[in-house]
Amino acid sequence: MNEERLTSRFQQRFGKTPARLYFSPGRVNLIGEHTDYNGGRVMPAAIDLGTYFGGCPNGSGTVNIFSDAFGSQRSIRLAELGQLTAGGQWQDYVVGALKELAAQGLSGDGLDIYVIGNLPRNSGLSSSASFTIGVLALLNDCWSGDLERIDLVHMAKSVENNFIDLQCGIMDQFAVTMGKAGHCIQLHCESLDWSLVPLETDRFEIVITDSKVPRKLSESAYNQRRIECEGALSKLKAQFGFEYLCAATLDSIQSCNELLASPVELKRARHVVSEDERVSLSAQALARGDMARFGELMVASHVSLRDDFEVSCPELDLLVETALEIPGVLGSRMTGAGFGGCTVSLVATESVAEFKSKVCSSYAKRTPYVADVITCRAGDGVKRLN
Repeated sequence: MNEERLTSRFQQRFGKTPARLYFSPGRVNLIGEHTDYNGGRVMPAAIDLGTYFGGCPNGSGTVNIFSDAFGSQRSIRLAELGQLTAGGQWQDYVVGALKELAAQGLSGDGLDIYVIGNLPRNSGLSSSASFTIGVLALLNDCWSGDLERIDLVHMAKSVENNFIDLQCGIMDQFAVTMGKAGHCIQLHCESLDWSLVPLETDRFEIVITDSKVPRKLSESAYNQRRIECEGALSKLKAQFGFEYLCAATLDSIQSCNELLASPVELKRARHVVSEDERVSLSAQALARGDMARFGELMVASHVSLRDDFEVSCPELDLLVETALEIPGVLGSRMTGAGFGGCTVSLVATESVAEFKSKVCSSYAKRTPYVADVITCRAGDGVKRLN
């Protein structure tokens, strides 16, 4: 359906049929929060919602790209690419992608591109990584490049870090590119060692609930948590020689003299190290098909994020508590940086309708916000459709 709609709208705007169609998914992190920048493991999954791209050469030196979500078209002259800077607009990601390709010696003729999607923006599902990876994959194909998937991952991260000036990690780009239907990814963010982990999709769905809580304090609080983690690491490094926080163990944390004298840093370290362990235990549980155990680990993750890392909020706690009261919900936790944003829940397919009804109703009665509920399954990474 999305391919048909994309082809139709491409024809209406550009007067021809797109030569190539691409899909680039969003992602959700199932478990492993605030471990990425501490040298630990995460467990994201690409999802079956995302961004669709249609592209066709236009015989010019200009890339014309229309975004259905923004209702606007931008034209980028390739000869002027070196002069362009980020301006806080959606097309910055296109310009950044073009610059990354040029740095690899890859360029070509102009293109007409149309973009549609079913991924809600600002919902914590990584719409920016989905968009950037999709643009890179489409251009690489249209210009007969030979970039590998891991090249796309690093280039998309560079767009965010060096052009957009957003100092994100590599998890989002990795999941969007490397995902596989029916699987999640166990990724070690320090070494980039990774593996696909089976995720049962016949009987269970991933349900993402957007709290709609404005995250006005999230940036400053996020920075403060990073400072606290760095403080904990400095103490552990001095006593044990650890190079990153997730290399520590719970025993070493509990026996570190300086850390014991710093209650806040002790709690932050305890979350990070225990969360890293929960990712490993989750992979083991999923590999043996133990969905109930995985659900328990999701709940334990939320408790740790709430009590030790202190990045939850009453609204997220309410969403989790209400979800866990519903039969068929195996696990639920906040996902993302915190102080608002979303929860992710593992829900039996037959319980999804009750989940939507009860969670949204209870939440609307007890908060000033109206939650959005998004259901999805683990899907493939970026791929060509035609």
